[in-house]
Amino acid sequence: MTLETDIAHLRRLPLFQSLPAPRLKLVALMGEKLHFAAGTLIIAEGEQADGVYVVLEGELELSHERTDGRSRRFLLDTGSIIGDVPILCGQAYVGEVTAKSDVSTLRLPKDLFFELLETIPDFSLALSRDLASRLYRLADFVLHDEKVH
Repeated sequence: MTLETDIAHLRRLPLFQSLPAPRLKLVALMGEKLHFAAGTLIIAEGEQADGVYVVLEGELELSHERTDGRSRRFLLDTGSIIGDVPILCGQAYVGEVTAKSDVSTLRLPKDLFFELLETIPDFSLALSRDLASRLYRLADFVLHDEKVH
């Protein structure tokens, strides 16, 4: 893909829609494009986050196997972001992340992620809304023991 194509792709994602063109170009240039085949383990449970992954295409699964043999699974699709919570909390990943399908991601280094948060209020607001939405879906799942939507 060309730089222009990468920028156009990012612009379609809610998290990046409000970024000024120069910042969006910076994200496209400094982010690392990664591709994972279906079934690939991307992040191991307990791993420390050193960047944020933005799902450009495909579907990821966040899962945790319990000691009683049961498991919990959450699906994350195009436009989802993963790694922001462990970075913001200073904690390790609570589950493993696997490519459910062939996946393209943009990995933003921790320093770039914090720079965007500190210098672009619209990015901070978009991330806050995304976090709130995920928290709401999680609470709905836990309280109603239903599929997370």
